Amino acid sequence: MEDILFASDLDNTLLFSRRHRRAGDICVEHLAGEEQGFMTPPTVQHLRAVRDGLRFIPVTTRSVEQYLRIAWPEGTAPEYAVTTNGAVLLHHGAQDAAWRAEHAALLADAQEEIARQYARHAGRDAFIRCRIVDGAYLFTYCADHIDPAACAAQCREETSLTVLHSGRKIYFFPEGLDKGAAVRALCRRFAPRRVYAAGDSAIDLPLLMAADHAFAPAALPGADSPHIRRHTGAEPFSEWLLGALRDLSD
Repeated sequence: MEDILFASDLDNTLLFSRRHRRAGDICVEHLAGEEQGFMTPPTVQHLRAVRDGLRFIPVTTRSVEQYLRIAWPEGTAPEYAVTTNGAVLLHHGAQDAAWRAEHAALLADAQEEIARQYARHAGRDAFIRCRIVDGAYLFTYCADHIDPAACAAQCREETSLTVLHSGRKIYFFPEGLDKGAAVRALCRRFAPRRVYAAGDSAIDLPLLMAADHAFAPAALPGADSPHIRRHTGAEPFSEWLLGALRDLSD
């Protein structure tokens, strides 16, 4: 049933870091030789069933390099993935040239401001890391003594880029580079009759709003539309949303 699209965020939606690892969880990512990302066994089982029945396409803010670190368990690997918050479409790990060309003007218009913001923030003691990701957006990681929400609010006053924060991470996106726009571009390409989506953060709100049915954590602000189902159970978010998705698809 590839006429139904399931567009999903990855981190803290389908997979999670070693900080949240529990006994029996499956490692799906290594970084510098260390175990980095995990899925629960029921998540893997559900994802196999979902992938057999729907067109599963991850839509992630991860860079291409970060996405390609994922070692998908057997039977779960998606054919396509959108990375870099919508700037890149991968097909079996290779970049789709037509997709990149479609986004070239949007990215080109933002390069000067991205470079200006990088020059402003690189080396500041407020940030542990500051880098331009795949030539598409600016990423910073706040130091321990910084309030990310307050810092992001201040940054918004100093740039025309869209500034969002998630945990200690602050992102500077070109206007129009968001996950909702990515889903609309996927719909133009694949013409699905229905779109399901899942995500856990403010960066995912455009993704959730672009879907016919969506899944979000109970505590996510702004996800108040009637078509968004909230997680209220005790089981992991990934297990709940994939189970609910299977019920919708039956």
